[in-house]
Amino acid sequence: MEWTSTRARVLAMTFNSLGYSFGMVLMAAVAYGVRDWARLQLAVSVPFFLCFVYSWWLAESARWLLITGRLEQGLRELQRVAAINGQRAVGDALTMEVVLAAMQEELSASRAPASLGHLLCAPGLGLRTGVSTLCWFAFGFTFFGLALDLQALDSNLFLLQVLLGAADMAAKLGALLLLSRLGRRPTQAASLVLAGLCILANALVPGEMRPLRSALALLGLGWIGVAFTCVSIYTGELFPTVLRMTAVGLGQMSARGGAILGPLVRLLGVHHPSLPLLVYGAVPVLSGLTALLLPETQHLPLPDTIQDVQNQSVKKAAHGARGPAVLKSTQL
Repeated sequence: MEWTSTRARVLAMTFNSLGYSFGMVLMAAVAYGVRDWARLQLAVSVPFFLCFVYSWWLAESARWLLITGRLEQGLRELQRVAAINGQRAVGDALTMEVVLAAMQEELSASRAPASLGHLLCAPGLGLRTGVSTLCWFAFGFTFFGLALDLQALDSNLFLLQVLLGAADMAAKLGALLLLSRLGRRPTQAASLVLAGLCILANALVPGEMRPLRSALALLGLGWIGVAFTCVSIYTGELFPTVLRMTAVGLGQMSARGGAILGPLVRLLGVHHPSLPLLVYGAVPVLSGLTALLLPETQHLPLPDTIQDVQNQSVKKAAHGARGPAVLKSTQL
């Protein structure tokens, strides 16, 4: 995200998330051929070693390096990426003086070290942290709670897994359109609420209507895929560079917590068969409604410092206060 322009940010992050969907389809194919669980576990673990090897050649975020005072390393990364993009002359023209002149305001505002406490206590960040973390939790809780128990739908498990990955791909391509047209906040709220409503509707469908139950489950998981794509982009835009990966890491940890708790909700089925679905549906609906408390970030540049986030809030408030006067002068 930090290497991508504002216009291409949604496209790049959406295609990046499609790897998750493709992995779900591939896992079904591998599991169909490898029925022994130990060998299957080994087969799906091998790609991690390949990622570990090539990750050492990935470019570090120049934005983060510059903000944290590692100017020489940040300059080298900028020149390196300029060469990769065929802009070697532009990279050679970059000097330390040019970087310092361009980043003077950001560097002066980021001298104080940022920590996890700033996410919770800094003005303008506490609400963002709480709501975005809740959205991450709703994704992990609902998705893994349903996806890890596909056999409960009494359908072909392998085919259903493939359909789940295909539906997730279609949903994320749809998310690309929604994020561009509606913005981040409406897409985040609507995707979570609609996912929850699909799951709640499934609780009312009789068990013998298996095709309808499977269709509603896939539709709900598709909307969860939209929510995942949106929260991945939205979280990065809500938080400044000095805290962005801390906020994303906190959100992903919350999603892992949801993934742990999600399958355990199935135990509530001993009291009533529909009770797990009611819980799976209620959590994303409530999380989607709280997402309406977040500010819109569409077309805004990525904030680099905590001061940038606070300035965005001030500008929004000032713009709202001046709104009627601007409209009146335009009529004149």
